[in-house]
Amino acid sequence: MSKLYLHRDKWYLDISVNNKRIRKSLHTTHKSTAKKVAKGVEDQIIRSVLHGKKPVWSNNMPLHMLIEQFLSTDHGWSVSTCNIYKEKLYYYLRYGLPENPTTRSMVIRCVNRMNRWAYDNKLVPELKKLEGGSRWEHRMRTFNDDEIKLILNDVKPYHFQLFVRFAYYTGCRRGEICSLTEDNIREEFVSGKSGKRRIKLSKQAMSVLDEIDSLWDYRPTYVTQTFKKNLRRLEIKNGRFHDIRRTFGYNLIKQGMPIYQLSKLLGHSSVTTTEKHYAPLLATDVGEFIL
Repeated sequence: MSKLYLHRDKWYLDISVNNKRIRKSLHTTHKSTAKKVAKGVEDQIIRSVLHGKKPVWSNNMPLHMLIEQFLSTDHGWSVSTCNIYKEKLYYYLRYGLPENPTTRSMVIRCVNRMNRWAYDNKLVPELKKLEGGSRWEHRMRTFNDDEIKLILNDVKPYHFQLFVRFAYYTGCRRGEICSLTEDNIREEFVSGKSGKRRIKLSKQAMSVLDEIDSLWDYRPTYVTQTFKKNLRRLEIKNGRFHDIRRTFGYNLIKQGMPIYQLSKLLGHSSVTTTEKHYAPLLATDVGEFIL
């Protein structure tokens, strides 16, 4: 028989096994978390007592229980941050560390944050740290000439193909195009992210706007999924929608656009950001460029 009780703002498990009464801290101030964790802790105690061994406390808590308790604790995070930790930790539980360097780094950072929390709350006997999560690796993928030709001409459906073309001809972010309205198109300019920049529309971009009957009201997830499906069909590997924007920037760098001009065009917060992403392709100044 077992029960939960609160003592000095911490929840405990009180259990009797073979006439032995055992009390165990669940290291949480939340009753809902205590209820979720209690069953696993109770099973550990029962197995340990029945085998005649000293109970193995939460030092050997199964990973799935540790993740559940960590995610159930109030860390003061936003909803989006909670979702990121949930996604990455459960990925690690099911599949281990991913091969993609950027995703791998994200998973490692989440696991290490959980391990630090577990150690600080005496849920594990020692602090374990996975290596490789100290910094993010910048993605440098761009589409080559053959790939971009396929993308601009063979993506389906056609209305979405025009969306992709507009992205390439302007360097706009996915969200900027999805939120585009008639009101923020003014005299061959379109408002950028948060209205903080103005993007001059090239002849190619203007021709796309002339061809569509209505602006795109796509959800970001639709853009991501539809683009990935098209890349698989076109047999283009390791591509993402944001790589169109990066290809746009690289092609202008190759043709000699000054880095400060490209930085302003892309809407980066500083030239330093642009240099970090595009430094390998810095070139001399030119006045005209063609995509």
